[in-house]
Amino acid sequence: MLISPPFLPPRLTHDDDAYLETAMRSPEHGNFPVSHKLSWHGGLHLEAPARSNGREPVRAIADGIVAYVRQPTARPDTASEDEKHVLGYMGWTDDGCIIIRHDSTIGAQNETETPVRFYSIYMHLQTIRGVKAGQTISRKAELGSAGSFEGHANIIHFEIICDDDNLKRLIGRNTGDLNLTTNGRTDAVFGEIYFRLPANTRLYPQRPPLNEKSGSGETVLNEPLFVGVRFGGGNAYVSTYRADGTRVGAALTENNAEYELYRQAGNVVQAYRAARASQVPSHSAVYELLRFGRILGPDALTPSDTPHWRQISTANGQGWVNLNAAGVFKYSDADAQHWAGWKLLMDYDDQNSRCDIDVVRNMLDEDGDGITTRSEAENRMKDAGVQRSMRGMVCKFPTEWQRAGVAQRWNWLTKEGPSSKVGKTPSLMKSTYLSLADFPAFQRHVEALAFWEHAALGGIDAAHWHFHPRKFIEHFRKCGWLSVGEMKRIYADKESVYRDVGQSGDTVKERFRLSLNLVFRKYLLNTSVRMAHFFGQAAQESYFLMATREVAIDVSTAIRENHISAQSEANGYLQITPTNRNQLLFFAEPGRKGYYEGRTSLGNTDQGDGIKFRGRGMKQLTGRYNYSEYWVFRGWLDRNSYDAGWFNNGREGPAIGNPQIVADIPYNAVDTAGFYCAKNNILKAADGGATAEASAAVSRLVNPFERPLAPTRTIETKSSYRILGDEN
Repeated sequence: MLISPPFLPPRLTHDDDAYLETAMRSPEHGNFPVSHKLSWHGGLHLEAPARSNGREPVRAIADGIVAYVRQPTARPDTASEDEKHVLGYMGWTDDGCIIIRHDSTIGAQNETETPVRFYSIYMHLQTIRGVKAGQTISRKAELGSAGSFEGHANIIHFEIICDDDNLKRLIGRNTGDLNLTTNGRTDAVFGEIYFRLPANTRLYPQRPPLNEKSGSGETVLNEPLFVGVRFGGGNAYVSTYRADGTRVGAALTENNAEYELYRQAGNVVQAYRAARASQVPSHSAVYELLRFGRILGPDALTPSDTPHWRQISTANGQGWVNLNAAGVFKYSDADAQHWAGWKLLMDYDDQNSRCDIDVVRNMLDEDGDGITTRSEAENRMKDAGVQRSMRGMVCKFPTEWQRAGVAQRWNWLTKEGPSSKVGKTPSLMKSTYLSLADFPAFQRHVEALAFWEHAALGGIDAAHWHFHPRKFIEHFRKCGWLSVGEMKRIYADKESVYRDVGQSGDTVKERFRLSLNLVFRKYLLNTSVRMAHFFGQAAQESYFLMATREVAIDVSTAIRENHISAQSEANGYLQITPTNRNQLLFFAEPGRKGYYEGRTSLGNTDQGDGIKFRGRGMKQLTGRYNYSEYWVFRGWLDRNSYDAGWFNNGREGPAIGNPQIVADIPYNAVDTAGFYCAKNNILKAADGGATAEASAAVSRLVNPFERPLAPTRTIETKSSYRILGDEN
């Protein structure tokens, strides 16, 4: 699922928090209507950022289908008419509204994806730009312009809501706190990786050997702690938390740890080999251990207790812990942990369209006297810690937009006042928010804005879950899992290329989508710019994902004619025979580009190695040596089973009997490219941006011998980034 804020100002920084702060800025009068609200009503008021020719338009936050549209009421021409109008209560309020239903996916358990559905609500629109109910809409599409709220211009009310079932799929549960007696979910895994360390976890002043599970000078933590490991910008950031979310000590930075994850995993494997261990873990499995803290892919970790050493902060300084020790449980941001601020609140029995239970009231009660005044709430809402806590609250309560029952839901305004306790009748010295005489005008205003009955959103009740929109968007921007619809937009302008060879672009892309998501997640390719570079290179290397094996003739002709070199090798890898030799001259005839026979630089020493180890996979893994490196990486081949210098000394080389599996099995085809990216530190080059210069740097790593560089690589990188990134 790709998601972006409802406003897209120019991106002036790579810091996502800073960007969202600019894109989702609340107006000066606060997040709540100035007239009466002191409790959370499930949405945010956002101010449209300024741009050179006015204000940024309101945009769809994700792909979806428009579920409801209400065109805005025309505003009267004069101020006096404004005041008389039902929408002029406390100042003019625009009533234009759009609701989008978003159906997406955020992960998968084996072959089964995790579907999610949520709704985004855009209220107080002044204009709506050609949006119709029932139409499919893409992320970043313009919806209209921000309108007025109680006389304040350029404001929208923005909500994100879902039902019980989808809350469970979105954050892994729909009640209570995260279960700490087992590992977290494995279908959706993204963002920071967390480890719950029991109080008896052993701590060491120096890192023990990479293959050892203990060292010298040990102490114990003496308190349960949570350790978070976050990768980004080439580094790893290691933070320690207590159960209430407070940090312990300073966050530690492991410089270049993200870029060097492949090498670090290799060091662990080498430590086992140097120790002549009876079991040596595969490089791929150790990579996942360091990446996720556990194994999510198909390559088993053997031994399963391979240590994962990290230096952490503690209350008494710093030390080294084994994050794969017995009793350590693993999670990720996808688990929406309570120590990261997530809290589920239910307040729908009183049917008053507000979430004002004690957890909220007490947080805003500045002096702790049981009375939450407006001034107290405003002061507390300026506190950064309070803001973070409220962002993590996911609250279930009735919508404020239902026309029926307005008087019942809002009559607390005539019973409570700015200085009264909840539900208490105000004293003679204190007033209510609204008098009984004023309430009818307010009621008519609320009923005029209401839309719930007309929207008729199927499957979601009037009492539903409300996310803090900033938190929701911030959270799922870490996901990076491409849905069917999002994948369809990649190479969408190349449909004629697919048709010309008798293929359907959507079918080709869907064949690899699940594997692409799994590989992007594993190798940290799941940012918009890194994915864009992958698709840019794959357009050239695998002919827009259609060719996962090197062919003997022009690639488009080979696919169109189902040439023997383009066919599946499910029954065994292709070999040159007297019968087919003329069709395979590209591989069989000396002097041809594909004649790899006898190329010792590629490790091809046995007769038939040339075509046996032709290019396969999305990066076109080529040559017996490169195949052996990948086979060892996956744990399919023991490095001790052959002589490492076979191609120079004539000794026994690696035995690989099924090279075709990296072309015929989608996951393997994509994983070979992920492996190549990790081994050659392509992430660092890709992080240069979706530019011609960065694309050239990536291209030189992918194909060092290509001169000049194929323009397709840069063209498709930029094209993919226009879809995957936030830029318009």
